[in-house]
Amino acid sequence: MLSRAVFLCQRRRLLALAALAPVPAAIVVAFVMLAPLALARVGAALGDELAPALGTSAVATALVLGPCLAAAAAGAGIALSLPTREGLGQQIAASPCGDRSAIGAPLLLPGMLAGVVMLPSLAAFITSLANSFPGGRAAGLALGLAILAAVPAGALAAEAAQIAVRGRRSRLSFFVLGLGAWMIMGKAMGAAPLGPLAAVAGAVQGRGSAWVALVVAALVALGLGGTWIELAARRPEQRPRVARRRPLVATGRFPVLGATAALVWRRMDVRRASLGALSFGLLGAMIGVAAGAASPGPFLLSTTTTLAGSLVAPLATFSILSSGSWIWLGAPRGVGWVTARASFVGLVAAALPVGVVASAAAVASGVDWQTAGAVSVLLVMGGGVATVAGSLVPWQGEGIGDQVSAVAALIAAALATSLAIGLFAPRLAAAGLPDPVIAAALCGLVCLLAIATPAWRLESVAR
Repeated sequence: MLSRAVFLCQRRRLLALAALAPVPAAIVVAFVMLAPLALARVGAALGDELAPALGTSAVATALVLGPCLAAAAAGAGIALSLPTREGLGQQIAASPCGDRSAIGAPLLLPGMLAGVVMLPSLAAFITSLANSFPGGRAAGLALGLAILAAVPAGALAAEAAQIAVRGRRSRLSFFVLGLGAWMIMGKAMGAAPLGPLAAVAGAVQGRGSAWVALVVAALVALGLGGTWIELAARRPEQRPRVARRRPLVATGRFPVLGATAALVWRRMDVRRASLGALSFGLLGAMIGVAAGAASPGPFLLSTTTTLAGSLVAPLATFSILSSGSWIWLGAPRGVGWVTARASFVGLVAAALPVGVVASAAAVASGVDWQTAGAVSVLLVMGGGVATVAGSLVPWQGEGIGDQVSAVAALIAAALATSLAIGLFAPRLAAAGLPDPVIAAALCGLVCLLAIATPAWRLESVAR
């Protein structure tokens, strides 16, 4: 009954959001439906290029470890922003349902939405990518399940970090033992960081059964997901902190920048997600350097991992603005002037952990200017798309359902953006435009959308 009630409430809210923006919603749905076809072609081309390099186990391990680390960073960001039972609403908190139901019920519809958005595209890309691999499509499906299993793995790492901060040593020992068992199993299979998912790397390379790896990845995903929900349900209530806040004194010509920066910094979910992204990014850099990966492998692995978790800041920008919409709408400047500065603050908040990790990886392994420029373009595009997605489906600080729904909207917007770039960028290149000009034009277009979409949504909230 609880799951059905929460399902209906969340569905009503999403339909109301779609009714406010029918044309953008229809465009995103159309792109999401076409994305599997486009990603299948991209995966086939990429698989043909990667297949000759799979003769070494290091390449196969990196092929599995890279997307798994990014998925783990995203899972940690969601787990760190997960509210306790009291944050799910007074009705749910006061109901006689169990803690597991109180955590699981709000995840039902957003999980289904994320699955509908992500799974077809992921399956199309992975199976076409692995079609040229020795393990075949079955190994590709195992790789897709391993990526999904990394999401609750990152969430468990975030739970361990919170338990360590709160000084619960008895529960922390459980994580230490689990991590030790994970590394031992991975070491026995040839890749210690992957744990039992090392079977997937062997299957991709053709050294093991792809069907066994598929079963192992499925069991790991179910086991880690159930363990995370169990631990999240038992998470103790956080004691309210009585902190003395200093008043914000804005001088000069940057009051909106200072105000939005202070609001973003005060959001605990943004702080935790940024810290988690920084930790996973540094871990990726350490793994890449320790494995002896050639440059710019460690740089790419660490920065893309960090970016996957640091997008919470631009994703939450609109919800931060909408909480004080009456202030921004009453500003002497236009709404677009306000949202431009708010989008800039969200992008800077996402860029800070990426910049720290990029600097450490560049010093440790080196990087060329072309790779650094590609990561910079990816950062700007990701921040802009996250701002647009967070404006269409706001990231709330008190509801895990709204948060996962916002992540699903981010995935849908990212797929739509990737498909649009894949359609138009080659044509612009064929017309003779240089790659830097195309990248700058695409970044500028996404930044304009990141300014216009929150402004339009703020005015819609006011109406």
